[in-house]
Amino acid sequence: MTTEDSIVRTIGVSMEGLTLRVADVERSLAFYKRIPGVEEIVHRPGEFALLSIGKGLIGLLKYGATHVEFGTSDVDGLYRHLKEAGFPVEGAPSQKPWGEYTFTVHDPDGHVLEFDDSHDVP
Repeated sequence: MTTEDSIVRTIGVSMEGLTLRVADVERSLAFYKRIPGVEEIVHRPGEFALLSIGKGLIGLLKYGATHVEFGTSDVDGLYRHLKEAGFPVEGAPSQKPWGEYTFTVHDPDGHVLEFDDSHDVP
């Protein structure tokens, strides 16, 4: 086993949720909140809402792309690994204004995958 193999084996990755681009955040928020057990975590009226549904999260976003969110224990290590493996990473990890340290990749069909510094991933 190479050093790179052992580093990759220590990087935890877990799917956290999905953020949907919606036409009307308030309408979508009202819809999803009718599902039993849904909890509102964040709400920026007209722009964004984040809901907890069981162990997963769903975001409702007025502006931006629909994307799948993954938490990782090592954002920089995962970025280096995916870049070296030929994944189409968009840029180096960066700190977002809302606090996440993240980078994105597009899958072969153009779906956006976002990798961030989740505190729940070992």
